Amino acid sequence: MKISYKWLRDYIDIDLDAKTLEEELTFSGIEVEAVEELGAILNQILVAEVKERQQHPNSDHLWICQVDNGNEVIQVICGADNCEAGKKVALAPVGTQMGEFVINKAKLRGEHSFGMLCSERELGISDNHDGIINLAGDCVNGEKLSRYYDLSDIVFEVEITPNRPDLLGITGIARDLSSLLHREFRLPNPELPAGTKPIRAELQLDNQAIDLCPRYTARMIKGVTIAESPDWLKRRITAIGLRPINNVVDVTNFVMFELGHPLHAFDYHLVEDHQIIIRRAGLGEKFVALNDEEYILADTDLVIADSKKAIALAGVIGAANSQIQSSTQDIIIEAANFKYSAVRRTSKRLAIFTDSAYRFERDLSDMQAELAGRRCCELILATAGGELLEGLLDSYPEPEEPVIVTIRPSRIKKVLSINISQETITNYLESLGLKQLSNGEDSLQFEVPHYRKDLSREIDLIEEIIRLYGYNNVETYFKPQKVMNYEIFRNKRNLTDSLVKLGFYEVVNWSFAGVEDLDKLRIVERDRRREVVSLKNPLGSSFAIMRPLLLPDILRNTAYNLNHNQKDFRFFELNKVFLQGAGKQAEEKYHLSGLITGLRDAIHWREEAVKTDFYDVKGVVEELLSLTGLSGIEEKYSKETWYQPGVGLDFYNQGKLVASAGKLDPKVASSFEIEVPCFVFDLYLDTIYNEKRKIVPDFREIVKFPPVLRDLSFLIDQRFDLAEIAADIRQSNPELISKIILFDEYKGKNVPSGKRSLTFSLTFSSINKTLNDKLISKEMDRIVRSLEKKYEIKMR
Repeated sequence: MKISYKWLRDYIDIDLDAKTLEEELTFSGIEVEAVEELGAILNQILVAEVKERQQHPNSDHLWICQVDNGNEVIQVICGADNCEAGKKVALAPVGTQMGEFVINKAKLRGEHSFGMLCSERELGISDNHDGIINLAGDCVNGEKLSRYYDLSDIVFEVEITPNRPDLLGITGIARDLSSLLHREFRLPNPELPAGTKPIRAELQLDNQAIDLCPRYTARMIKGVTIAESPDWLKRRITAIGLRPINNVVDVTNFVMFELGHPLHAFDYHLVEDHQIIIRRAGLGEKFVALNDEEYILADTDLVIADSKKAIALAGVIGAANSQIQSSTQDIIIEAANFKYSAVRRTSKRLAIFTDSAYRFERDLSDMQAELAGRRCCELILATAGGELLEGLLDSYPEPEEPVIVTIRPSRIKKVLSINISQETITNYLESLGLKQLSNGEDSLQFEVPHYRKDLSREIDLIEEIIRLYGYNNVETYFKPQKVMNYEIFRNKRNLTDSLVKLGFYEVVNWSFAGVEDLDKLRIVERDRRREVVSLKNPLGSSFAIMRPLLLPDILRNTAYNLNHNQKDFRFFELNKVFLQGAGKQAEEKYHLSGLITGLRDAIHWREEAVKTDFYDVKGVVEELLSLTGLSGIEEKYSKETWYQPGVGLDFYNQGKLVASAGKLDPKVASSFEIEVPCFVFDLYLDTIYNEKRKIVPDFREIVKFPPVLRDLSFLIDQRFDLAEIAADIRQSNPELISKIILFDEYKGKNVPSGKRSLTFSLTFSSINKTLNDKLISKEMDRIVRSLEKKYEIKMR
């Protein structure tokens, strides 16, 4: 919908620049989609005089004109026949921007032209393109054309929400702005002369579809003169993009955009038997509309008819058989209201989209119809003359009951967090047209005006109050904002990127879970992860808690894919888990969980297919931990209940559990309907980043001397932990031993029961000197003696 700034000022005194008014409209809830400045081009157009005209030697329809622009005489080629010598014309000089093109010096059939003589249509003044503009003789050469044409205006294209049909007229916009800007609002109050003859003697009304047409009014004017509209009327409707037709039709369009209520005018003598009948269309009834298109109607369509034919498709479009013509003398003015759902259904089914249907579809007020009819008659009498018949035909069997809404100041304070007096509340609502009925201690009762159908509840009035109070005026209570830790953000991104490179697919699941998931994972009652955050109103038992683990959802993803014949895949999810925290706050922590199943690599004819095993998932965890920047990771057998006994590892840093990995216990897998081997892992990212913050970077000089490698192989009791053994080896001389790697473990033949064979690779290096065999042998003997004493190892 378009709004003319000049037209708007007819109803409210405002003097704001375009940018400020755009902001005011936006903050009042009216979205401004575009702003257009009309008449700006006239500031580039000059008044000029044709001094001489001669026929173009190479064309029978072009003229060579010598034109005085006030400074000099220039040559302009023109194709209009009325570019006669002595005429004052509108000249667009070289450099004028006209829409998407610029006037340049041109050569037309061998003759130079230094500008263009303009028609009214080319300048947006009207649709007249019969010739160039001929100005009055007293216009001064060289003056800007804007001095003689008062066309400057600013047009706002706005989007009106469906719940605000009162804003579909310029008066509705003005009323809303008057409340916001505290300015007086002037609504037209038309007064009609008394008629000499009653309308009922000339016209009859029969409403046979009250359910689809709750109100229908008709007035009559005799003896009108159909002619061109006056300039003021043409300027108003042209500014909003309408094309002037004649004074009667233009007035109906003007009132529709002024009051937001559509009207229609019929030629009285084309209405058979002088009867207006509102009825449902006959099935298959043919209807020729004003657009000269023929439509086949359905019995759900509503029509305005006479005794023999349909003369309008109610609320949508008029018929060609009763339209206003140049010979029309007596007219019927229709101002009605139709059921919004019926108009929408008809408009959509027949694909007829008009300004009238657009408004009726939004549920207009029945009361507005009478005002629109009066206003239309007032303006037609002023622009087309004629005599108004006394009274009106009005079918309104079920008048709208006023809507009464009670509002509580205490509720306003609770919802809006503002302190506002009852007097201010009353002033705000009365400025919108509401009428106060009673005033209690914590109860204000208001009657809602008929045009505000969107106001029916207390919360609706509260919304209006905050809109007028100003959203920007509400005091804000800033809480300390956490600045994003970009290092952690980048590290999370690196982790996910690394997993993708390793062939993983990311999954994202709901944050809700069921307690039964913890039972399936065999988590004991005293486990911290049983301290779940429960939902007050869950959708079901499967969504009763916030999930304390990511693993159950990943297992369900796995079962789904296995059931769809996907056998080899890798999944991961990086998301939050939730546990009960201190007080009422839930504790949220980030976890990174994943799963591997199927073959290690894609099947290839040159290589034997290898199934994924525990060391694959262990390698993934080690890779991810290395990306986090933690060092000195210790590994211990995991006691997590969902791992197969003996095939699970926990990873520690400085005694804090940072990750785990292992083979999913077949019984746990079966509870999730999984019957294939799966290997899973879980990284506790919050713990990892907390540990990383404790690390103080230190400088280590690059070792210039070559390292020395030695292997150490021995039998040891199975009850001893690998991490503890490795720590004791390093402790024998931490300055020389730079790296310890376990590269072989063996249990079985030739190894006593309860024992295992371990082989470590030790790297010795020094920043001060080259290490010799004698020194290395001495250190190896010391390590062996230490292990024999503590662990009773036997060398192999």
